[in-house]
Amino acid sequence: MNIHRVLFFCFFSALCGGNTGLVSAKVNIYTGAEGETGTINCNVSPSGSRKFFCKNECKAEDILVKTDDVRAQSGRYSIEYRDGSSGRGIVSVTITNLTKSDSGRYRCGLGGTSVPESFSDFEVRVSDATGISGFLHTYTEGENVTLGCSDTVYGRQKFFCKGECKKEEDIIIDTDGNRAQSGRYSIKYDAGSVFGLYVSITQVTKSDSGQYRCGYGRALSPDSYRKLQIMVIDVPTTLKPTSTLPVFLTSDPSVSTPTQISQTDQQQTGTASPRGWISFTTVLLYVFSIPFIIVFLSGLTLMIICIQRNTKPKGLQTRGNSDGTNMEVTFFNSLITLTVG
Repeated sequence: MNIHRVLFFCFFSALCGGNTGLVSAKVNIYTGAEGETGTINCNVSPSGSRKFFCKNECKAEDILVKTDDVRAQSGRYSIEYRDGSSGRGIVSVTITNLTKSDSGRYRCGLGGTSVPESFSDFEVRVSDATGISGFLHTYTEGENVTLGCSDTVYGRQKFFCKGECKKEEDIIIDTDGNRAQSGRYSIKYDAGSVFGLYVSITQVTKSDSGQYRCGYGRALSPDSYRKLQIMVIDVPTTLKPTSTLPVFLTSDPSVSTPTQISQTDQQQTGTASPRGWISFTTVLLYVFSIPFIIVFLSGLTLMIICIQRNTKPKGLQTRGNSDGTNMEVTFFNSLITLTVG
């Protein structure tokens, strides 16, 4: 195979989504129980009036709800828009009476479904397990998780606890600083960010599944707090645990409305876009490296040809030295071999 063809094959493989290990992005996963009702909040940039909720590739037959109004419903699916914090909007989508057929990939956002202006992608899994209320944000063991404590009112004291926070042993972190850590758990206040207060769990295990609270004030008598709930499942046998970019989630089991900012969100709303940037960088790398590779291989080929032409086919040649003695120089053509498929 010609070297040029090899290089262009690699180049177009990158363009066509070859498995480079660089451009894949994690999609948020939510788990609900059969027969239950779940709501997911998509954080978007309020740049369009049309709201949509669709499944799979968002083709015409995939559109579940599309409206220019504040809210709309179609069968078991509904959509509602409201203003959020930090100048962002929230598109809430709800599925009632969940069935196993509701499992799959979804998208909600603003603008047209084919060319949306701002959107979030997520995956829904419907389980036959009991005791699940609404949608639970689902992680695999070994992931690093960051949760945003939205809709809370700032206060000097910050806390992070598990369960109902009614006992001292429920408290994970209680601090008046902007950062604190306790083992695998940490809390951080970031003024001017989307949620302000964030809590993190590194290397999550199945025992981390459950309900949490984070907010301001004392943990046992909070001034303002947010309920969070997560589910941790086994790592799929075909995957290894990886550390992912933080996914911001808020969830209130009483109303079953987790909130997320996915990496796709960031790409569409003008904030950091690791997926798009890496893809563009990969293409540029291939484009600019091809001329250098061709020049290098061409030069190497010419050098080998020159060496072979200046070398006698015999295994030995002699040349006289100025002092009358002979110097023997041996060249073996077989020492240099270039194989181009």
